[in-house]
Amino acid sequence: MSMNPDPKGGRRRRFAVGTRVRTPHSLDAELPADRWPLASGVIIEDFAESGGLSPESFGRDWALTRRWAIALDDGNLIFRDSEDLDDEW
Repeated sequence: MSMNPDPKGGRRRRFAVGTRVRTPHSLDAELPADRWPLASGVIIEDFAESGGLSPESFGRDWALTRRWAIALDDGNLIFRDSEDLDDEW
């Protein structure tokens, strides 16, 4: 289970497989990432053992590994790091 400080509230966030979370997500390629709406879903896989690799390790800055696999409520499967997640209230 991960524990990450929440920069907004100072509390510690805990994420694990089965945790419901919110994260920015959009299928609109024209919409800038900072305007993506929040989407809800559940963490279905933790890739902590396979990761921590930097873009330099991959030799590219696209399609990098992420910590969590999240099944969104709308049916999409996405991958995010802990800092991209928030608890679902």
